[in-house]
Amino acid sequence: MRNNLTETEYYKTDLSKEELHAALHANDNEAAAIIEDADQWAKFKDKMEAFMKKAKKIPVLGGMIDDIICMVELVDSYVKKEYRDIPVGTIISMVAALIYLLSPVDLIPDVIPVIGYIDDVAVVLLILNLGVDKDLKKYRVWKENNRKKALDSFEQIFAEELEENIGNGYLAAVIVSENDTIRLLVAMEKDYELPAECIVKILKMPVKVLAELDVEEKDIIDVLDETIVREEIRWMNGMERRSYFEPDFEEKWDDFIIQEAY
Repeated sequence: MRNNLTETEYYKTDLSKEELHAALHANDNEAAAIIEDADQWAKFKDKMEAFMKKAKKIPVLGGMIDDIICMVELVDSYVKKEYRDIPVGTIISMVAALIYLLSPVDLIPDVIPVIGYIDDVAVVLLILNLGVDKDLKKYRVWKENNRKKALDSFEQIFAEELEENIGNGYLAAVIVSENDTIRLLVAMEKDYELPAECIVKILKMPVKVLAELDVEEKDIIDVLDETIVREEIRWMNGMERRSYFEPDFEEKWDDFIIQEAY
């Protein structure tokens, strides 16, 4: 998300364009080394994540946090060889700018509230104005397309697993566990008085993979709910046709008698 910081006097820096370029490119060698070593990048990423928690509270940086986060995510995808539709020189410049943000020796000391981060903002704005904003936009589109594909794939796999595991039974509940599994409560009779006798079927679904693609819990539940109401999914009478995260299901266990689990 682009910002209008350059249009506001509040965010102006006293640094010349040449000084900003020098500040950015002073870190090129270190940046190149980081992206070539997955362990180095992992450590650097941890530092950036800690920094970003602080940055959200700093007015001049908080307005740019979306772009900073996106740069970290893009570099992470690049290092993992998931996304390579970007010149390596651009990646080096991104990491160089991120290194500058973490640098304890800024041209203006960070101990000065707000003012201490103006040069940091200027360096980030410089790299965005050099075209990185377009790279971030393209990466966001790629990431969103991946998210949609992952959800579609997840829905198809879940539908197939659901039908196979229900078999001749009737679905009574769908529970998403914290260990990235989905538990089905399956009754062998369509009509039961509560507590109903059920068996537990455990599906190992790629819930964790979805989380890594920034698919929110609500989206996962929405996909499950859209699938379990399909006409071909047989339900036990009287059951609410929705899925639950395990903590939300605690009070409902008394409605079931578990016969076996496998």
